Amino acid sequence: MHAAAINLVRTRDKPREQALVILRKVEEGVFVDMLLDKARESFDARDSAFLLALVYGTLRNRARLDWVLNQFSAQPVEKTDAWTRNILRFGAYQMLFLDRVPASAAVNTSTELAKIYGKKQGYVNGLLRNLDRKRSYITEPVFNDLAVRLATVYSHPEWVVRRWLYRFGAERTEKLLSGNNRDAPLVIRTNTLKTTRDMLKATLADQGVDSVATDFSEVGLEIISCPAIRTLAAYQEGLFIVQDQAAQLVSLMLSPKPGETVLDACAAPGGKATHLAEIMQNRGTIIALEKDATRMIRIDENSRRLGCTIVSPTMGDAAQYRQGRYDKILIDAPCSGLGVLRRHPDGRWNKSERTIQDCSAVQRLIIENCSKLLNLGGVLVYATCTTEPEENGDIISSFLSRGGNAFIIDDPRPYLPKSAAGLVDDYGFLNTYPQATTMDGFCAVRMVRKV
Repeated sequence: MHAAAINLVRTRDKPREQALVILRKVEEGVFVDMLLDKARESFDARDSAFLLALVYGTLRNRARLDWVLNQFSAQPVEKTDAWTRNILRFGAYQMLFLDRVPASAAVNTSTELAKIYGKKQGYVNGLLRNLDRKRSYITEPVFNDLAVRLATVYSHPEWVVRRWLYRFGAERTEKLLSGNNRDAPLVIRTNTLKTTRDMLKATLADQGVDSVATDFSEVGLEIISCPAIRTLAAYQEGLFIVQDQAAQLVSLMLSPKPGETVLDACAAPGGKATHLAEIMQNRGTIIALEKDATRMIRIDENSRRLGCTIVSPTMGDAAQYRQGRYDKILIDAPCSGLGVLRRHPDGRWNKSERTIQDCSAVQRLIIENCSKLLNLGGVLVYATCTTEPEENGDIISSFLSRGGNAFIIDDPRPYLPKSAAGLVDDYGFLNTYPQATTMDGFCAVRMVRKV
């Protein structure tokens, strides 16, 4: 790779080049959020927003983009080298979805990048120009198989679509798929140790932030427009943390009291642990358990910034941890994350049905182990950000049906805001879905130890 050519592209169009590098790494299994967080630090607000739009937009529309591109390519785009196919995808995304980007700019910058990455600039230039000339002839994908059609139109893995069609039916599945292709709301949780929601809203307004109160969480604000959120004085002073409404409701279901001893069994990055500390008025003990040393640092950072002094980040595996006795235990279990594909679009392409099986096996180990650490009369809340029964209802049914079971499901509605009561089903499970609410897809259940 010629150094002068690299410098030319980087000088001319850093956001597009960085987007390409990120999309390439996502194909190798690297989490997109981690890559974006680091990359956006070096960009101003405008270029940062463009980078985010390029990466998320391309990932959210990847299958549809491949289908469109294949109408103009002699070979399937997905069969070409990784650099070239990602250049084509994000070039086509700009042309088909970003009205403010001239087609000529999308073609020219993609071709320049192809000179360095993939070395197929002629193929890239010709295909994208052909797409531009004939875009009016592009029609909706037509397949006899409904699952294949929906997977292509809404860019979801076919295996996910087939699962949801079986469980939810065609109409609800299509709404769920469509909902996943919209931008996830930016929601924050007021740090009630330092301020109130009304006071925070006014403070943010003074700092140029437009926000509205959330529908379900009584301490949440949805950000409508905002400068870079981590640059805000209110953020640096620890007045809030970014957290979806559904995650906020999970902590309320545990309902810890001041002075109690609590275990947050899978705690990183600390959003729920700090919320529990706020509910407890910063009195008591919270063991924030995490087996990943790097992620444990995030718990400590968030706790310090928010002033949650009772949170104790602790290294340990929730499937094996045996220290202490607890009044309340929260298990926000590692899962397939199919409830947050809107927020994490890379999850569509780096997960499989095997992911559900593997997560389910770990979840069973965690709940069996942690339940033994709970005091008599104590409360255990099990939660995931997935839609799949193998990771939710099946786990709880198996847990409750074991010999000598000491737990019963407890109605969580008394501990939730009245507006959230309708999200609890007849079996006592809290369920949220992106297409039906403004929240992420979560499932949670509250259980009490009786024996």
